[in-house]
Amino acid sequence: MVISVHGLAAALQTLLGEGADKAGKEVGFSVRKRKITGAGFVQALVLGWLSRPFATLDDLAAPLDVRVQSLHQRFNARAVALLQRVLAAMLELLFQARPETIPLLRRFSEVCIEAATSIALPASLADAFPGCGGPDQTGKASLKLLAQLEAITGRVRVAGPVAGRASDHALHAEVPTPPPGSLRLVDLGFFDLERMAEDTRREVHWISRVPARLTIRVDGGPPSDLAGWLSRCKADRLDVMATLGTKDKLDCRLVAVRVPKEVAERRLERLRKKLKKKGRKLSAAQRALCEWTVMVTNLLDANLFTEEQLWVLYRVRWQVELLFKRWKSGGGLAFSRGRSPNRALCEFLAKLMAALIKQWATLLRGGPLSVVSAAGAAKRVMLWADRLAEAVARGSREAIIEVLQRLKKNLDGLPKRARRARRTTRQTLFAPRFTT
Repeated sequence: MVISVHGLAAALQTLLGEGADKAGKEVGFSVRKRKITGAGFVQALVLGWLSRPFATLDDLAAPLDVRVQSLHQRFNARAVALLQRVLAAMLELLFQARPETIPLLRRFSEVCIEAATSIALPASLADAFPGCGGPDQTGKASLKLLAQLEAITGRVRVAGPVAGRASDHALHAEVPTPPPGSLRLVDLGFFDLERMAEDTRREVHWISRVPARLTIRVDGGPPSDLAGWLSRCKADRLDVMATLGTKDKLDCRLVAVRVPKEVAERRLERLRKKLKKKGRKLSAAQRALCEWTVMVTNLLDANLFTEEQLWVLYRVRWQVELLFKRWKSGGGLAFSRGRSPNRALCEFLAKLMAALIKQWATLLRGGPLSVVSAAGAAKRVMLWADRLAEAVARGSREAIIEVLQRLKKNLDGLPKRARRARRTTRQTLFAPRFTT
């Protein structure tokens, strides 16, 4: 649904008010009358960490007028169940900004970007959320989260959390397939020939990067590994029809560009560090692929979608990485002061809800590709979180509406993105050669 001040106010009042109180009674968090109610607990954590992502329990206990020990004692299994119920209700709401006409993107009904992120947990949660390990065992416990972001309107769907060791493909299956005529920009971790073939049958367009050990067949020739085929190519730019895979085969368009030497070296260094952290060795195929930017797509007509347009379209995928950055670095989603399992889970769930509220509020100004910086809008929302918390605590929808109206006016006054020597994704999308 298109977001509005009144719609968001109604959602916040329901979710963080009567909805949280009802969930608290159902899970046994508020069996008898206490100073800390279900709604009070949820509001203190969610809106407290929205305002100050790295706040201590002392900071959160102050608005409740209780001692920090009293708040600390409420971090138990019932508190986790309470927050899980409120989060589940929150995830059913799919707010979005009013769509903006962006020339290159208007060819698609939607532009969906999907990616997963991992968050480390205390080792005491290893049984419930086993991680992928690592040489220093810092990954003994972790969870994984998937976000599906619609790039034009900013609508977000979230799948998970699941154990960090869980398959990306299983998590990916939890989000719905975009509608016909849409464009899907998928992270390399979700590369799946069967899914890509199914998307093509459903008239869903896609652009994807490729794994290093992919088998391809070009122009009816013999099958070859991708890295080996690229090493034999003399040209620096390739745009060919290819068949991918051995068992599950897929015909598509493959576009590859050889990158400058300094870019290849930077990629190689980043890859080495990443593999070392996971205790793996660099393969020859991975090394070779660092020298190329390779994409595959079912947008087959080179007259409608040139190589350059494909690069620009795939660049839009970076918006979901920026979303995770706002959630984790700016919102403290990956940070917890708690070492006990229940405290750590409560903090994660509350901060994820805070991240969703922050995302919804920024949509009052526009989607992630709007004329205003999404990061700047998110920071402005955080500055208004205390006033929003006061209005929600009063239980008055009129008070919440008033705060949101003032917030929206504040967001509308934000300066437009500054022009840079290195163009932003929005500036590139609006470049003259892509608007005609």
